[in-house]
Amino acid sequence: MKTNKLAIIFVLSILLAGCWDNTDLTDINIVTALGIDKDEDGKIIVTVQVVEPAAVPLTSSSNGGGAGQTKPVSVKSYKGETIYDALISMKSIVDKRLFLSTVQVLVLGERFCKDGINDALDYLHRNNQAEYLADVLVARGTSPEQILNIQADMDVISALYIKGTVENTAVRAKVERKMLIELFKEIKNKCRQITIGQITKLDGKTVKTEGTAVFRDGKLVGWLDQYQTRGYLFVADKVGNPVISFSAPESKISIEIIQSTGKKSVIFKNGEPARLSVQIRLEGNIGEYIGKEMLSKPEDIHKIEKMLSEEVKKEINMALNKAQKDYSSDIFGFGEYVHKYYPKYWKKAMDEWNDVFSRLPADIRVEAKIRHTGLIKSPMKKDE
Repeated sequence: MKTNKLAIIFVLSILLAGCWDNTDLTDINIVTALGIDKDEDGKIIVTVQVVEPAAVPLTSSSNGGGAGQTKPVSVKSYKGETIYDALISMKSIVDKRLFLSTVQVLVLGERFCKDGINDALDYLHRNNQAEYLADVLVARGTSPEQILNIQADMDVISALYIKGTVENTAVRAKVERKMLIELFKEIKNKCRQITIGQITKLDGKTVKTEGTAVFRDGKLVGWLDQYQTRGYLFVADKVGNPVISFSAPESKISIEIIQSTGKKSVIFKNGEPARLSVQIRLEGNIGEYIGKEMLSKPEDIHKIEKMLSEEVKKEINMALNKAQKDYSSDIFGFGEYVHKYYPKYWKKAMDEWNDVFSRLPADIRVEAKIRHTGLIKSPMKKDE
């Protein structure tokens, strides 16, 4: 039988971590996921996902939740005037103290984020139990409570399932992985606006972590789709190893990016910012090629490199246009360049930088190189 390794490792890590301060396991509720949202009246809604270690199955054949069985996780929500108030008041519906140091995922609601996330970060920063390595996500089109209530087939502890999807999609640059400790640092950075990964609910068993929540001054202002997200991550130099697929006349190509370097700057003229500059250098391997042309000649490879460059440039343009025209939010960090190299200008313009950023044209240059085409140089064909 296949062992549910993630669940076992998770529970054992808690038991062996040495962070209990002599607290008995039976005296606490192990919180694996935390959700924060607001209702229509502005009340804070806090949701916790609690794991019951004794009910976590050791094999995939016993997935918990059957008749007469204790469910591996339970989800509870409570309202309050503040996050702290809601958590303290939740004691009236839970039997033990909530232990937050085991939180794997923090899910924020849309309404909460639109009003501003600074208060949430303030509370979590003050709380000595907050798990700084928790993945942070914003729920789109659903609530944190609904996200944490999914009954995932792939893992009985849905918080671990969600964390796994973040790890997988972040490598492919469909979502930006953002941990709580990173968010604490970024919220204080006046030179760059924050972004957080997006999570949506597909059905009662499946979520999708794809896309980006865009903020301005700590408030949610909009979203990037998966392609705009990839363009943003190229500029931010956080792209990982995405697979980029595109069509050409009589061919389809998929290329895995194995290395990418992004540089950004702001061109000044007469003491004022005049243009944004983006330079990307990347290398990739051809993962799949469907077409009639051979790939044995240098000119064939050069054509593919040019198409790849244009595809990446298009995605960067899409991300820039969205951030500039729709959101007026410098998520890329051009302000950091201005702050470093033009400190006098930054001192007088930092409060209006997002508006300045939104008006600047951009020069984008992408240089792509294909390193490997695979073991064969020609497409597979039937014998004639």
